[in-house]
Amino acid sequence: MTQFLRPFGPTVGHFKLDKEEIKLLQTVAEQTKEHRKNVGKSLVGNIKDQLGCYMKTHTQTQNFLNMLHPRILEYVETEFDRQNELYLEPLERLNFDKNKFSFDLGTGPWINFQTANEFNPVHSHDGLMSAVVYIDVPEEMAKEVYTEDTKSQCPGHIEFMYGPDVLGANGTHTIVPETGDFLLFPSGLKHTVYPFKGDYTRISMSFNVRNYSCDNMTVSRIN
Repeated sequence: MTQFLRPFGPTVGHFKLDKEEIKLLQTVAEQTKEHRKNVGKSLVGNIKDQLGCYMKTHTQTQNFLNMLHPRILEYVETEFDRQNELYLEPLERLNFDKNKFSFDLGTGPWINFQTANEFNPVHSHDGLMSAVVYIDVPEEMAKEVYTEDTKSQCPGHIEFMYGPDVLGANGTHTIVPETGDFLLFPSGLKHTVYPFKGDYTRISMSFNVRNYSCDNMTVSRIN
C-alpha cells in the first residue's frame, strides 16, 4: 500500500515495507547497536542512542539501496507530475528510467533507539528529501492514552507542521507509526516525535537524500 498525503502543502509519501525488508532492517539495527557509533552530537533528538547505521556486508548495503530505489523514484515521479499540472506550459516529461535514476544519501542513515521519556523536538533536515523508516514499533505504544501521568495524546507519534497557526487552518498532521512504515517528505518540512512512558524501545531509521539524478540532470536543494 502506498499513499501520498497532502494535508496542507508538501507531500508525505507513506510506503509499506514487506516482511523481508523489515527483517533486513531489524538485522541492521542489531548490528548497529553492537557497533555503537553514536552520532547524537550532530542531531537534535533528546535520545540517548542515536547511532550511525552499520551494515556488515556489501550485500546488505545493496539490498538496502534496492529497497529505497523504487520508493524514492515513485515519490520523485509523482511530485514531478503533480507540480507539472500547475504550469501553463507543462515541461517535457522526463524519462524516469530506473536504470538511469540515482540518488545520494550523504552521510546517513542513522538509527534512533527511542525509550521512555525521550523525544525529538520540532526540527527540519538538510538535503532535498528526508525519510523515517520504522524498524520496530511496539503495539503497546499506540495504546498509550493521555493521563495525568503521561500528559501526552500522541505517545511516540510523529507530527508534521506547515504554514501559519491560525483559526481555520490545519497546520499539523499526526501519524501513528507501525513497524514497516516508510515516510518520505521534503527535508524542510518541520516535524516532531513525542515521548512515551512504556518500558519498550521504538526503533526507527532516518536519512536525507542530498540530491537525485536522472537523464544527465541533477536536482539538489538550494538553501
